[in-house]
Formats: sequence, structure tokens, C-alpha cells
Amino acid sequence: MLELYYLKEADSICSNRAVLTLAEKGIEDYTHRLMSLVDGDQFSADYLALNPKAQVPTLVHDGAVIRESSIVCDYIDGLRADPPLKPEGAEAVAHMREWIKDCDESGYQAAATLNFVTKFRHAIPIEVMEMRWAKVTDIDRLHRQQSVIREGLESPYVMRAVGSWDRMLGKIDKTVADGGPWVMGDRLTLVETCYAPFIKILELTHLLDLWLDGRPHAQAWWDRLTARPSYALLDEYPGQREDMDAPHAKAGAECRAGLAEQLARYRERFGRA
Repeated sequence: MLELYYLKEADSICSNRAVLTLAEKGIEDYTHRLMSLVDGDQFSADYLALNPKAQVPTLVHDGAVIRESSIVCDYIDGLRADPPLKPEGAEAVAHMREWIKDCDESGYQAAATLNFVTKFRHAIPIEVMEMRWAKVTDIDRLHRQQSVIREGLESPYVMRAVGSWDRMLGKIDKTVADGGPWVMGDRLTLVETCYAPFIKILELTHLLDLWLDGRPHAQAWWDRLTARPSYALLDEYPGQREDMDAPHAKAGAECRAGLAEQLARYRERFGRA
């Protein structure tokens, strides 16, 4: 029996890694354990017994508990041989894991920071956030969220996020320019299923063009990825990505000038990736 505890929300970056990977593997026969952060499902005693960090997703396969989204995706790929989501050869697999490690270390914080400084900061009352923070089990996550919500664009985490996406999307642009159509070559891999939900935050806020402007190869890579049927599963309703009245889009518009300024300052100091 395969069970996935996850959030069905377009900005649930880690849950959507698992959803996208399952779809690309063609695995549909799993039990959906939908959760709600607003209701505090992640802090229930039953869920904390599965995931002491109170994070989603969690995969349960015949009683075995698999945590951490990139590890969940790797596990899913091993459930059936076809289609493979790893490249051929040990060296190529090692390089793929290097890409995913970079996304885990930099991309997660960058996506979460931009989601909090835009949608969360503008759409969720501070009182609700304070109640949520009282239950957060990870001090790094707690400090990042509090800094971004309280300090806004002046939070040092925001500049870090802006720089991280400039570096990572610049790396993607150069990599697919030398090969492609995917990061690891001819085959779509776990690199795509692990990166796409994070980059989706930039798309939902209509800010992605700030980083993709002048990077045609990364833009073409993203167009190929978002055209896949699996990617459509990440939206909560048809047309969400284009909806300028959605909370993400409105919050992104309010922050656009400030984030563009941050990006310019970053590039002035560190150069364009």
C-alpha cells in the first residue's frame, strides 16, 4: 500500500515534488492523505509520529515511512523501472544528485522566502502566523519566516533568495545551452521534478521573468517542462498561473519593484550568473 501525506496547494513546494514525480512515473494507485496547514494537521500527534519535523510530504509504503521530499522522489523512482527518472551511469547519477543537493540547500530556502515575503506577508494576518510559529519544530525555519514576515524586503533572507535564483537559473541556462533538452541531457530526470515546484513560486507571483530575461535556454527549458501534463496537476484550479487576481499574483505585483532592485544590487555586487 502506498500513501502520500501532502498538501494540494500550488505553493506547497515540497509536496508538489512528490506529486510531480508520481505523475511522471505514471503511478496513480496511491492513497491521497490530504493535509491542511491552516488547520494545523502537520502538528497532530498522529502525523508527528510519522514526521517529527512536522513537514510534508511523507510517503508511507507498506508501513515504511519515507521523509524529506527529494528522498521521497528518489524512492518513488525506484518503485518501478519505467520511465526512469535517473540518467544512465554512476557518474551521471552523481551529477544529478549534486543538482538536487543544490536545490535542497539553496532552492528550498529561496522559494520559501519569496513565498513568505509575497503571498504570506500580504495575505495572512500576523496573528495567524504567531500561532503557527508557536508550533514550528525547526529553529532555522522559524527564524527565516519571522525575519521575512517582520522585515519584508529588508530581511537578509530576501537578498539571499534573489541571489540564489539568479545563480541557479543562470546555471540551468548554461547547462541546457550545452546539451539539453533537459538538465541531464535527453532524459527528463529527478532534477526537473525537484526543481519545478520551487520555480513555480516565481511563476505564481509573476516574477519569474526577472530571472529568465536574457536567458533563452532556461526559458525554453521551463516552457518544455510546464507544457507537460504532469505540471498541470500542480495548479489548484484551471488558469491559476494566469490569474492576476490570485493572492500570489497581487502580492508579487506589490513586491516586484523592490525585488527587481534587490536583483540589480545583487548583480552589481556579485555579477550575473
